[in-house]
Amino acid sequence: MLQQIFRLGALVPVLLAVLCPGIASAETRQVRRGQNLQTVLNSAVPGDLILLEAGAEFVGNFILPVKSGDAPIVVQSSAASQLPPDGVRVGPEHAPLLARIRSATTVPAMKTAAGAHHWQLQYLEFSANQNGYGDILQIGDGSSAQNTVARMPHDLVLSHLYVHGDPLVGQKRCIALNAATVTIRDSYVSDCKGVGNDTQAIGGWNGTGPYAIVNNYLEAAGENVLFGGSDPAIPNLVPDGILVHGNQFSRPMAWREPIIATPGEVTAQAEAGGALPAGTYGYRIVARRPVGQGTTGRSTASQEVTAAVGDGGAVRITWQAVADVTEYRVYGRTPGAEAMYWTVTGTSFVDAGADGESGAVPTSKGTVWSVKNLFELKNARNVVIERNVFENHWKESQAGYAIVMTPRNSGGNCTWCVVELVRFDNNVVRHVAAGINLLGYDVAATPTQQTNSVAIRNNLFYDVSTSYGAGAWFMLIGDAPRDVVIDHNTVSHDGTSLFYLYGGKSADPREMYNVRITNNAARHSSFGVNGDYFGYGNGVINGFLPGAVVTGNYLAGGNASRYPTGNRFAGSFDAEFMSPSTDDFRLRADSALRGAATDSGDIGADIETVISYTATVETGGVPLPPPTTPSNVRVIAR
Repeated sequence: MLQQIFRLGALVPVLLAVLCPGIASAETRQVRRGQNLQTVLNSAVPGDLILLEAGAEFVGNFILPVKSGDAPIVVQSSAASQLPPDGVRVGPEHAPLLARIRSATTVPAMKTAAGAHHWQLQYLEFSANQNGYGDILQIGDGSSAQNTVARMPHDLVLSHLYVHGDPLVGQKRCIALNAATVTIRDSYVSDCKGVGNDTQAIGGWNGTGPYAIVNNYLEAAGENVLFGGSDPAIPNLVPDGILVHGNQFSRPMAWREPIIATPGEVTAQAEAGGALPAGTYGYRIVARRPVGQGTTGRSTASQEVTAAVGDGGAVRITWQAVADVTEYRVYGRTPGAEAMYWTVTGTSFVDAGADGESGAVPTSKGTVWSVKNLFELKNARNVVIERNVFENHWKESQAGYAIVMTPRNSGGNCTWCVVELVRFDNNVVRHVAAGINLLGYDVAATPTQQTNSVAIRNNLFYDVSTSYGAGAWFMLIGDAPRDVVIDHNTVSHDGTSLFYLYGGKSADPREMYNVRITNNAARHSSFGVNGDYFGYGNGVINGFLPGAVVTGNYLAGGNASRYPTGNRFAGSFDAEFMSPSTDDFRLRADSALRGAATDSGDIGADIETVISYTATVETGGVPLPPPTTPSNVRVIAR
């Protein structure tokens, strides 16, 4: 019923007054372009509906203040009735009907006051800060100013938001999440990217949770979603109760290429009237522009062009313009070893003999966005990650793993930091350089608690490929996590190993206890279950996983003598599935994997279930199946 109430525009105050007698003074407040939004926020009372003029832009650094009472104050576009309903995402195509909020500075467009609560932001667009600095939308405070739970904002809803960085300069962080009891749903968060620094679509480290992140498109370069990474200012804080359900974690594959295009159609033509000695001269062009947060990026250097001149000659170099650049560097003189440059803003330059700045032509590829992973937990407890699609990840600024669960005491003060009680179920992970990185402890100098109770079940990993720059291993497991279950996953990869285990020293490896690897289907490749110090297969299993249960798996092409009994190795991996070449990993009717699992089910993931659960994730077009919610997560209905 609440979902219907919030779709009724002007009738909302009346219905809220009936349902909540304590808010009879609630009203609908219209805010038109040019009016003072902060004044309206300050004067709002619980139960108010604040309608911002659709298509209007409100520029400022707005604050959601503290109000008494627990009836929500809703801030939304006046065209909400024309926009997608609950369970269906908004996207860039809806921008004309949204009200836009933008910061003209480097500080957030909107943030919460200490202790603010029961605000709902919906059907709004938030655009990039100046030069991509900081947070666009700051929910809670990640600094030492928020050093008690009492100062933490709580009971907040972000619904049907379009939050985005600038296409050219990106954004450090689109949504900072350091609060309690927050739902982020049905939203589109994009262009959260930067050069030489971490960037996130959603990032939090100083909030208790619980959080529900449901049915969003989340796009970032550093980490699409990150919990932890900075030490919390609140002692003993661990974000607790995190539901990540039905989201598309993605980034454009074009981000793998240099940000700035290489200048083309470069020519060099000899001319008279200069002071160059007779000889042959070489030139290459590099395009440059700001790429956010005070950084200037460059293109890959162009192909070299040369020209032969007589004594007292000059060389005219021309090239095709590159979109959005602010300057070019013309590197020149000695062919194959250009060691000086001239900076110009046009698309031609005449070298008449005057020396340029000293500097060798860059030989590496041009500036790229700093890509790390798609999802990362560094400090989190009681996490359910289900029915999501994770895609498009390559090795760039990190080792290449799409999913990272590694406890980190980043500043040296968070000895309580931990990753524990995590379920990763019914997800699709595709087009990635490697799968999951699971770590037991941070390094000795910055100790943490032990990663524990992690279950990875019924997921489909495909196109895990070395073509994306890393080893294409399914899982890297190190430094003694405990109580780990890896069950009923289907993995199509082309790396030399499926698992790689490490930790400790050869004479004293860090053992991992209560590990179960069961009913998974994958290619064995060269080394299958591999790791440091020991031979692959039983050597690694006995050395690192004492007492582990490793059975019911299909490791196509492996050697049965190197593994515990109860696993399968014969036949071709591809032959067991309908059409791996077209990404159809349903089992064939005659597959030997049918009914062969230790629980009498099929070995590998239940692909029909995975397909069903993720069918609407890419489009965000229809409501998803109900989530499996952690016990202390409350999905806040509108």
